[in-house]
Amino acid sequence: MPISAALAFASAVTLTIQFLIFAYLYSSHRVRFFQYLLTAWGLMSVAKGLHLARSLVPASAEVLGALISAVFFGATLLILAAGLAFRFDYRLQRRDLLIGTVGMLVAATFGDMWDASVTARSFAGLATGGALLVASVQFWPRGAEPRPYRGTRFLAASLALWGVHRIASPFFNPQPGTGGYLTVHMAFMFVYFLSTFAIIIMVLDRARSEMATLKAFNERLVDGLREGLQLVDGDFRIRHANRWMQEHFGEMSGRRCYEVIGVDGAQCPGCPLDRRHEMADATRLEVTGRGDRRFSLSCAPVRQPDGQILLLELVSDITERERLYARLTEAERLAATGELAAGVAHEIRNPLAAIVNATTLLSEEESLTREERASTLGAVRKEARRLNRILSEFLVFARPGEPKRLVGDLREVIDHVITLIREDPGRASLVELDVRVNPDVPAFAFDADQMTQVLLNITLNGIEALDGPGRVGIDVGLQGSSVAIAVSDTGRGMPPEERRRVFEPFFSRKPAGTGLGLTLARRIVTAHGGRIEVESTPGRGTCFTVLLPLV
Repeated sequence: MPISAALAFASAVTLTIQFLIFAYLYSSHRVRFFQYLLTAWGLMSVAKGLHLARSLVPASAEVLGALISAVFFGATLLILAAGLAFRFDYRLQRRDLLIGTVGMLVAATFGDMWDASVTARSFAGLATGGALLVASVQFWPRGAEPRPYRGTRFLAASLALWGVHRIASPFFNPQPGTGGYLTVHMAFMFVYFLSTFAIIIMVLDRARSEMATLKAFNERLVDGLREGLQLVDGDFRIRHANRWMQEHFGEMSGRRCYEVIGVDGAQCPGCPLDRRHEMADATRLEVTGRGDRRFSLSCAPVRQPDGQILLLELVSDITERERLYARLTEAERLAATGELAAGVAHEIRNPLAAIVNATTLLSEEESLTREERASTLGAVRKEARRLNRILSEFLVFARPGEPKRLVGDLREVIDHVITLIREDPGRASLVELDVRVNPDVPAFAFDADQMTQVLLNITLNGIEALDGPGRVGIDVGLQGSSVAIAVSDTGRGMPPEERRRVFEPFFSRKPAGTGLGLTLARRIVTAHGGRIEVESTPGRGTCFTVLLPLV
C-alpha cells in the first residue's frame, strides 16, 4: 500500500474513533455548540474516508477531490458556528444552511486541492483558516466572565494553530510519499488531535461543573427541608443525613437509624429495610422515640449505580401535631356533647309532653270510655318506646364501641344486609335490589357487625327515599388502596342544603326518625380509617359511597 494510502487509512480510522467518542459524550451533554462540533467531526471523518477512497481509486480522483473540498469546507463552517453558539448561544438558521451549501458548492468547483493552482489553494486556505481563527477567538474566555471551563483556552489555541496551518499549507505542495508531504500531513493530525483533546477536556469540565452545581442545589434543598431525611444502607447504618437530622439528633455518621430514632435501641416495628428489594411504593410507619416523641417515617428504596439498594427515609416529628389533634378532638367532643344534649332535650320533649297529657287524661278515668282508656294507654306505651329508642341511639352515639376488626369477606355482609331487607315483605315488594361485587375485592380486616349496621342503615334510607317502587343498587369495587361500597337509589334526592346537613346529629327528614343513623354510620366508618361520601341530585336520586382502607 502506498504511504499516502496508509496515512489516509490511519487518519480515517483515527477520526472515526474520535467522532464516536464525541457521539458518546454528546449523549449525556446535549449543548448546542457541542452538537455543531460533533457534526463537524463527523464531516471530517467523511472527508478522510473520501481521501482514502481517492488514494485507492485514482480514476475517481477528480470527483472525490471535489467532494473532499466541499465536505471539509462544510466542517469548517460548522466549527465556526460552534464558536458562535458557545459565545452567543447562536442557532443556525435556514439562511445559514443556504449560505453553507453555496459555499460547499463553490469549494467543490476548485476540485482536488493538490492539483489546483497556488492561487486557488491560497484562497481556500485563507477562507477555511480564517474561519478557524474566528472560531478560536469565540472560544477564548473574556476577562469579565466568570471562571472559564477548563480547555477553552486550549481549544482556542488549537483552533488558532489549525487556522495558521490551513493558511500556510497551500504555499507548500509536496508530492505524495515525500518527506514534505508527511510533514504537512502530520502537522494537520497534530493540531487536529490537540483540538479533539481540548474539546473533550472542556466538555467533561462543563459536565463536572454542572454536576457540582446540581449537587450543591440538591444539598441546599435537602438541608432546607423542615423535616429529616436520611439514607440508610443494608446494615441500618446512616450514609447521609440532612441538617434537620443533625440538629435534632447530633452527629449521624456511622450510627444505626433505629439507635437514633428509637427509644430502646431495637429495630422499629414494621421496618421495611429487609424487603426493600421488593418495594414498589413508599412505606409509612410511626415510631415512638425518646421523651415520648412521635415520628412518622416514609421509606422508599433508592438504587445506587453499583446495584446496591439503600432506603431513603423521610422523618417527620408528629408529636405536636398529635397533641394538637387530641386537643382538637377533645374540643369537638365537648362541642358535640353540648349539641347532643340540646338535641336530646328537644327530641324527648315531645314524647314526654304526650305522656304527661295521657296521664292527665287517665287521672280522669271516670270520664273515659274503655276504648278511650285503651287508646290513651297505647299512646303512652308508643311514646315510651320512642323515648327508649332515642336514648338507646344516643348512648350508642355517645359511647361508640371500638371496631373489632377481623379479616373477612365483605360479600357475606352484603348478602346478610340483602337478606334482612328481603325478609320485610312490605319493603321487598316495592324495591328492586341490584347488587354487584367486583371479584377482585380481596378479604380485609373490618368489624362485620358494625359494617352490617352501616350498610343496613344507608340501604334502608335509600329504600325510604323512593316514595314508591324504585331501584336501590349496591356496587362494591376497588378505588386505589380502598374498598368502595356505593349505595345508590332512584328516589327524590336531596337539595344542597340538606346534603350538607345529612350527617348532623338529630337531622332527619323522616317524621319518626331520630337523625342519628347516618351520624353513627359515619363515626363507625371513621373508626375504621375510612370515610363516607355523598352525591345527590334532586329528582334523580342519591348515592352514598363508603370507602374502607384495605390496610
